[in-house]
Amino acid sequence: MSLAETIADPDRKQALITAAMTEVEDEVSGLGGLKGKAIGVGYNTVKKLRPGFFESNIERMLPMFVPVLDSRLTEARSSDAGVESYFAANADAVAEDLLAVTDKRAGEANNKAAVKVYEKLRGGAKDQVVAAMPRVARLADVHG
Repeated sequence: MSLAETIADPDRKQALITAAMTEVEDEVSGLGGLKGKAIGVGYNTVKKLRPGFFESNIERMLPMFVPVLDSRLTEARSSDAGVESYFAANADAVAEDLLAVTDKRAGEANNKAAVKVYEKLRGGAKDQVVAAMPRVARLADVHG
């Protein structure tokens, strides 16, 4: 099975979105330090002001992320390492691939406020994505 097949099925796509939101919630709540608290406050503020914002953005971004993740899943599954080990060993490259998608999307976005926030956070985004790679790997493996 692939993630492309998953998002083509409405029920499986919704299950993936729900699982992704759980992972986002867990990741944000697990962030420590001043930066982690700031991200948590920002995340919770957006959730209160715009309910469903993150879910709708995950749904909107899935078709853009799926080719990247399916390609990496294929490589991981054909390796002897296993999916989580492959994603961990290639975390920098996978993060760059995923961030290229969000960079492209930000470049096309009309919401100037959202783009401004993205640009402020982009500098530390790779470290955050690399840190979240075990979650990304598990999510992709289970749903793809």
